Amino acid sequence: MAETITSDTAAQGAAPSEFRRGWPTVVFGAVGAGVGLSSLGYILGTMVVPLQEEFGWGRGEINLASLVSSLGLAAALPFVGRFLDRFGVKRVSMISIPLFVVVLVMLSVFTSSLATFLAFYALAGVLGAGTSAVTYSKAVIDAFDRRRGIALGIVAGGLGAAGLVLPPLMGTVIAADGWRAAYLTMALLGALPFVLLFFARLSAPASVAAVDRSTLPGLSVPEALRTRAFWSLCIVFFLLGWALLTMVPHFVPLLIDSGVDPVRAAFLSSLVGVGTVIARPVIGWLFDRFYATYVAVPLFLAAALGCLLLLWAGPAVAPLTALLIGIGFGAEIDLMGYLSSRYLGPRAFGILYSIVYSVFMIGSAFGPVVAGFTFDATGSYSIPLVVAASMMVVAAVILLTLPRFTKEAAA
Repeated sequence: MAETITSDTAAQGAAPSEFRRGWPTVVFGAVGAGVGLSSLGYILGTMVVPLQEEFGWGRGEINLASLVSSLGLAAALPFVGRFLDRFGVKRVSMISIPLFVVVLVMLSVFTSSLATFLAFYALAGVLGAGTSAVTYSKAVIDAFDRRRGIALGIVAGGLGAAGLVLPPLMGTVIAADGWRAAYLTMALLGALPFVLLFFARLSAPASVAAVDRSTLPGLSVPEALRTRAFWSLCIVFFLLGWALLTMVPHFVPLLIDSGVDPVRAAFLSSLVGVGTVIARPVIGWLFDRFYATYVAVPLFLAAALGCLLLLWAGPAVAPLTALLIGIGFGAEIDLMGYLSSRYLGPRAFGILYSIVYSVFMIGSAFGPVVAGFTFDATGSYSIPLVVAASMMVVAAVILLTLPRFTKEAAA
């Protein structure tokens, strides 16, 4: 295409000064992203077998939790995005973090049926929307420009660290004290960002509200809705959300079905986090130096290959598959925030990025649920793996057809 998108980027000081000023924001964002709402996707896989044993629910039924949580998040995010634009990250976080912790405690204490289990997950999606990656990405976008890619990569690495640490931690807690204790443990971890909030150097709500956002560079909501780039981002990240999140909650039960010990299965699942932790800062660093799409597309194709390897070779390639999926997932979250900021700009970033992220969450919710019901019907994960691989290939092709953006400031 001949169309060129000019980014809102403007040089605002040397990169080292950005990190000297903004590192508390990066720490707050990395921890918050790791133990916020997104963490529920990492720990659900360790809950599947214990919940089956106690309540007799099917895997498709259990993975409805991801669906209702994501739908709740998708419904709440446009409002949260508007609040972020108007009031700032600090005020939104001060309300959302405690509410999310309360819901985790309720999950532990009051779950007695599939209906209550799903209701609490839906409530987590709505009340915990302010603990999603949208909030922490917004904090980074406000604080960084020249090194926005690596800052987003470090924050997204918090999600990778969650994928690395939480499955074996929750598997150990469940083995010792049961699944209810795992949710209480998650509640304690979920409270950590509230403490860090008071050390992060975030824009005061008053100063954020005082800005006339119409004077900022970038697109307004009506303008964005008329661009191909915005709708392409929505389609791409719906497909990638479906594909890459399909196997995260199913990885542990898939390995257990193959005869792997549950604790070892949880450990192997954590290799998704290893790939993500390694990939995200490196990918973010590359985004600051090279055209981001050309960095990400090969990684998505590698993740598609990982799904097919799991189908062809089974648990023998589980470590490699987990690493490839983790690397692809690392590129996905980085790319979503980075491309949204470059194509859409800061004028209405909160609301526009929340829409893109909502679509991503809808895809990431339906993928695991459809995979669960497909397994219940066929006794196999073959179809979900092929569908996931195909979706990643399609998403890569769409990304390659997006118009190029240019950066006014050198990386």
